[in-house]
Amino acid sequence: MNISFIINVVLLLAIILLLLLYYNTYTRLNKIVKGQIHTVIEKEDDVEIGVEKKIEIGEGTVIMTVEQRKGLIFFNDNQKFQMGELLRASAEPLGHGILGNSYKAMLNGGPTIVVKRLRDLKPFTKEEFEKIVNAIADMKHPNLLPLLAYYHSRDEKLMLYSFAGNGNLFSRLHDRGGNRAPFSWNSRLSVARGVARALVYLHLNHKFQNVVPHGNLRSSNVLFDENDAVLVSDFGLASLIAQPIAAQHMVVYKSPEYGYARKVTMQSDVWSYGSLLIELLTGKVSINSAPQGTNGVDLCSWVHRAVREEWTAEIFDKEISGQKSALPGMLRLLQLAMRCIERFPEKRPEMREVMREVEKIQAPVITEDDDDVSGDRSLTDDSLSTSTSIIGDER
Repeated sequence: MNISFIINVVLLLAIILLLLLYYNTYTRLNKIVKGQIHTVIEKEDDVEIGVEKKIEIGEGTVIMTVEQRKGLIFFNDNQKFQMGELLRASAEPLGHGILGNSYKAMLNGGPTIVVKRLRDLKPFTKEEFEKIVNAIADMKHPNLLPLLAYYHSRDEKLMLYSFAGNGNLFSRLHDRGGNRAPFSWNSRLSVARGVARALVYLHLNHKFQNVVPHGNLRSSNVLFDENDAVLVSDFGLASLIAQPIAAQHMVVYKSPEYGYARKVTMQSDVWSYGSLLIELLTGKVSINSAPQGTNGVDLCSWVHRAVREEWTAEIFDKEISGQKSALPGMLRLLQLAMRCIERFPEKRPEMREVMREVEKIQAPVITEDDDDVSGDRSLTDDSLSTSTSIIGDER
C-alpha cells in the first residue's frame, strides 16, 4: 500500500513538472504584445534554426515561421542587419497585396523597413527565383523604390524595401478628412513626370521576355519618401506571380487588349499610365486602384463620355479646377491620357514619347487671378484640339 502510494505521488509530481515545463515553453513562444514581433531563436553553429514571429492584427493573429539557413541577401552594403534583428523589430501590418501581406518593421536604432511576404508565386527553383530578384534589384532609378534585400527558403520568400515615409498617391488623392493640405496642380504634375520617367527606365531596361515591365501600376503603388520624391513600387513582380493570380489582380489585365485578345504587352503599361493620369486629373477613385470594399469608377469610359457629351470643366478635381493658369496644362495632360488609353495598343504612344510630352507641360506660377473655372468652359472637341495643336507645335 505504501509503495503504491509513493508511486502515485511520484507520478503526480512528474506530471506536474511536465505541465509546468509545457506552460513555461508555451508562454515563452506565445507572448504577444500588440504591434511588436517576438522571436524565439535557437542557434546551432551560428545558424538560426527556429524562428517564429507573431503579429496581432485587430482580433486575430498572423503567425510567420521562418526556417533560417543562409540569412538575408542584401543588394546595398550600407544597410545590413541580421534576420534576428528584423524579427525582433517593432512591427505593424501595412496591408494585403497581390503577392501577400506587407509589414512595416522598425529596427532598434536602425532604418524602417517594409517586408513583403510572398505567396502565389510561379513554381520556381531557387536559382530561377534568385535570377529574377537580382534583375529587379538591378533596376535603379531615382523614381523607383529600390529592393534592399530578399530571403529565400523552401517555405518562405521575403522581399525587403525601404519605407517611404510620406504615404502613397491613393491616400493623398482620396483621403480628404482632417487638416489635409490641398493636392495642388503643380504637385500632381510632378507625380505625372516622376512616374513617366520611372516607366521609361523600366521599358528601356527590361530583361524578361513576355513579361510586362511593370504590370501593376496603380495609385497605391506610387509612393512619396520623406522629401516627397515620387517612388514607383511593385515593379517586376509580374515575372514572379502565378498567371491565374496575375490575371485576376494586376492592372494590365484590365486593359482592353486582354479583354478581346487575352494578351498584354508593354503598351498595356502605357494604358495603365493613362488611367493613372485620369485619376490624377479627376480626383475620382479608379476601379483599378480601389481597395477591397470600395467602389471605384471606370475612369477610361467615364472620361470618354465626359468629352463626348461636352461636360464642363467639372471633369477636373475641384482642388485644381480653381487655377485658371493651370487649365491649359490640365487639358494637355488629359489629351495625352486619352491617347494612352486608346482601345488598340498600336495606337498608343510609346512611353518615351509620353514622357517627352509630360515634360513639356510647364508648371504655372500661381496668381491672384486663379479663380474657380468651373463652368467657365467646356471640354469640347475645340478645347481638346487646342491642346493637341499646342503639343504639335512643340514637336
